[in-house]
Amino acid sequence: MPVALPRSHGFPHSTDAILSRMRITPGFGACALSLCCVMHAVAQDSTQTQPTAAPATASGAARASASDPIRVRAEHPRVGPELSVTVQQPIEIAPYYRADLFAPITGTIEFVQKSLGHPVQAGEIVMRIQPLPGQPSDPLQREIRAPFQGVVATRAVDPGTFVTSAVLLPSAVPLMTVVRDDILTAGMRVPDTVAALITLDTTAEITIDGGSTGPFQCTLTRIAPALSAADRTRRVEVDLWNGTPESFAAFERTSAQTGHADLKGGVLPQVPRGLAAGATPRLLPGMYGRMRLTVQRFQNLPLVPSSAIVRRGGMPFLFRVEGSTARLCPITIDIDDGTLARVAWAEQTDGVKSRRELRTDELIIVSNQGELENGSAINAIVAPAP
Repeated sequence: MPVALPRSHGFPHSTDAILSRMRITPGFGACALSLCCVMHAVAQDSTQTQPTAAPATASGAARASASDPIRVRAEHPRVGPELSVTVQQPIEIAPYYRADLFAPITGTIEFVQKSLGHPVQAGEIVMRIQPLPGQPSDPLQREIRAPFQGVVATRAVDPGTFVTSAVLLPSAVPLMTVVRDDILTAGMRVPDTVAALITLDTTAEITIDGGSTGPFQCTLTRIAPALSAADRTRRVEVDLWNGTPESFAAFERTSAQTGHADLKGGVLPQVPRGLAAGATPRLLPGMYGRMRLTVQRFQNLPLVPSSAIVRRGGMPFLFRVEGSTARLCPITIDIDDGTLARVAWAEQTDGVKSRRELRTDELIIVSNQGELENGSAINAIVAPAP
């Protein structure tokens, strides 16, 4: 059956005409005609569908705005006569002395008079042991004496209790614990970043958790000569008088008669400063708190906020405002307490490295540093001095 095709595309009116022109068999001609029809349909669809411009995408808009200045906050280096760098760490209040008393021989508790909270005098007999029958023992080993003046913190036995010599049983539980609590010791570990800057004159402010007493001031009593290999910290301690200033005066007179032989290194404890007249710190062994050390004071030297320091590849930098551009500049850090830092520019000229102090007229970027790269366009808002 003849198939009519549109003249506009240059096709003849029938399959017979096509076959006559192609001079091929009718069967093959039908296949060719089908192929031509498919090609005609595809060509017609392509002429009806015209390409259109791609719509603007969100990423394109983002790229268009990538050159917009980044809004940042900037500050001048801080200077002043009272600026200081401090470090604060947790502390634990411990008794000045603590002694666990064990049984020197095996036997039965014959006498124990003191109990929890009772005061004891140095050399006072607090416990007596009846040795096992036939067991040779030194009479002095039968008596357990208080090693110093203090108070009973724990008592684990009663008369008639059988006890084993601690020499035979190293894991034995202490029969009694005596502590000295008229003097207490506050211990703190100082990070290695500021450990070299502390001295016995370093000012300390102590705050006890729970509000049992207000913040008070003192200075350090002793400092470890080296850093701990375990955590790279340096231990410092403060001995505090746990009483009134009047009671301390009496203690000082009594202790001076023996040349302060009952004190560590012969050093007197400190009376906390900053409390109300006649007030006591009301400290107890085992309390926790915080100690803040003023490790260094700076007289009119420029400091920057610690938050302004950024690190790239492990090295410290500051973003400095140069016109409308953020310039990433390397620095050296002298000291950083987490709030303020003493730094200097680490410059290099003709291959020679040098150090330059910050100027007070320079602007340091203190916000949005994570969005910046060296040379980023910025809109800097100068923050007032805190």
